[in-house]
Amino acid sequence: MPCLPHAGGSVTITRGSLNDTMTIKVHGLPKGTGFDLFVIQTPNKPFGLAWYQTDMKTNSKGQGTATVRGIFNVETFSVDVDPAHAVAPTHQYHLGLWFSSPAKPFQLGCEPGASVPIVTPFNGAQHAGIQILNTSNFPVNKGPLSHVKA
Repeated sequence: MPCLPHAGGSVTITRGSLNDTMTIKVHGLPKGTGFDLFVIQTPNKPFGLAWYQTDMKTNSKGQGTATVRGIFNVETFSVDVDPAHAVAPTHQYHLGLWFSSPAKPFQLGCEPGASVPIVTPFNGAQHAGIQILNTSNFPVNKGPLSHVKA
C-alpha cells in the first residue's frame, strides 16, 4: 500500500496434537495503532467467509505480535447446516489484517479520493478501517493455511 510502503509481516504455525499455535509478527505499520486479524476465504474483496482471530497493537516502532490457538491448517473451514441459511463447508486459507479504526488509515492518506473514512465490519464492533495486509501472494484457493498439513 503506497501510504505504508514498508508494511509487512510473517506468520508461523506450530502444529500441536489437538490444535495449532499461530504467531503473527508485523512491521512497518503506524506506531501505537490497533489492528484486527481474520482468517478469510479470499485475500481481497469480497473476502468470503471470515473468522475473527485476535486484536493486535503496534509498539513505538510500528511492530506488533500476536499469538492465537486454533485449527490453522488444510482443515480450516466454516459450515452452517441450518436449512434457513445453510452454508456448505467452506475452507478459509487466507489471512487479513484490518485497521481497528476507520479514522487512522484515512488520516494517513491510505484512502486516496475518499472524502470520509471507509468503514468495514472487520472488528468486534463491526466498525473497522480498511485492510492493510493479506496473503494475496498465494492463489485464492491455495492460501497459506492450505499448505499446513493436518
